[in-house]
Amino acid sequence: MHFHFVIRRLDPLSGSRRALRCATLALASLVLAPLASDATWADVATLKSGRTIEVASFRLTGDRVELSLPGGGQIALPAGEVREIRRQPLTTEIAPPDAPPAAKSATEAPIADEPGPPSPAPGTSVAVEPPAAAAAPDAAMAAAEAEELLPRGQVDRRALMQMASKIARRHGVDEPLVHAVIEVESKYNPKAVSRAGAMGLMQLMPKTANRFSVADAFDPVQNVDAGVRYLKELLERYSGQVRLALAAYNAGEEAVERHGGIPPYRETIDYVKRVQRAAAR
Repeated sequence: MHFHFVIRRLDPLSGSRRALRCATLALASLVLAPLASDATWADVATLKSGRTIEVASFRLTGDRVELSLPGGGQIALPAGEVREIRRQPLTTEIAPPDAPPAAKSATEAPIADEPGPPSPAPGTSVAVEPPAAAAAPDAAMAAAEAEELLPRGQVDRRALMQMASKIARRHGVDEPLVHAVIEVESKYNPKAVSRAGAMGLMQLMPKTANRFSVADAFDPVQNVDAGVRYLKELLERYSGQVRLALAAYNAGEEAVERHGGIPPYRETIDYVKRVQRAAAR
């Protein structure tokens, strides 16, 4: 049994409520329909870029689609960036997450014009705003700081590199190393998304983004600031051993600890070499 779910692109300038209503009804019919009990079937989201992502669940909220990933974490995308969500056999190739590393690719293509932050799981809420009394001044301060690091509207490679340098200096992390990580992770594409759900310039996984209180993982300043802070933590944890810090950034700290060094994963071994080569240029 196949279920076909198509989300129509919403034009914010036209104010079309009919398209949103159709998408909502389509989602409701899919959610309420009896799902195949065979464990070899899965829900697969096909993005506008052609990339496919297996999802554990999904829902339409306003003009955004919230995708929950099987391994945990969520991604929220504009409805127009999701071409369809279809229940299909797992035997069909659906670009499963890379394993065993944390599946972060250096060649991911942008999939959203106006990406949003990772969303909480259905039925739950996550407080991301400070107390009401402090919200306004904190928000104004954060906006001014972000504007200083990256002037509004400037998302070209040069501006992004200058921003990354400023953040690296602020946290005392080697600038060439930061630039190399960004280059290998996303090629300076602030809208990159991996098959496993890693997001933005430094390919933050949802759990990492939450760990560093990132409200919008596709925002260049928030993404790089969190990524650099995480990289700094790893460098401190491994006493400045760059190779181990990079291996942990790619495959996870647990994998490095478990193997007592760089894990014997081809992706991780290649990743460490590529970053070090890029940093040495």
